[in-house]
Amino acid sequence: MDRIAIKRAVLQAARSHMKRTANELRVRIEELKSATIGDDNAETASQTESTRGSDVDLMNSLGAQYEHLLQDLDRLGIVSPDALMDTVQFGAVVHTDQRNLLIGFSIEEFEAAGRQYLGVTPKAPLVQALYGRKAGESAEVNGIRYAVLEIC
Repeated sequence: MDRIAIKRAVLQAARSHMKRTANELRVRIEELKSATIGDDNAETASQTESTRGSDVDLMNSLGAQYEHLLQDLDRLGIVSPDALMDTVQFGAVVHTDQRNLLIGFSIEEFEAAGRQYLGVTPKAPLVQALYGRKAGESAEVNGIRYAVLEIC
């Protein structure tokens, strides 16, 4: 598979994974909202005062995750699948001897083009160490050497 096809597949898989995750978060938030805010006069086992406070905290936390995910989805849209890169940078798909990465987005591991990928933000120590590196170069993070094999 050529580098452009790999990058397209990775970006599409990342987008699909992020949309599924966003939908799951939205559904969970709605469930919490209905259980917590639904009817203040109805008391259920899950609506004691302390549980209600925990549910509100969880709902707020999930809401923040949801908003962040929507922002990442918007930013993913600016990454051109046809723009190949020769250095590790935002929007690059990076294959190392340790992991395969999509740089710029915090995404749990996902599968694309027959490989596992992890989305990592530019602030991650691994990305900081690899930033600007080219295929054939390497960097060490926490005692582990990462050799860059290919960048799409």
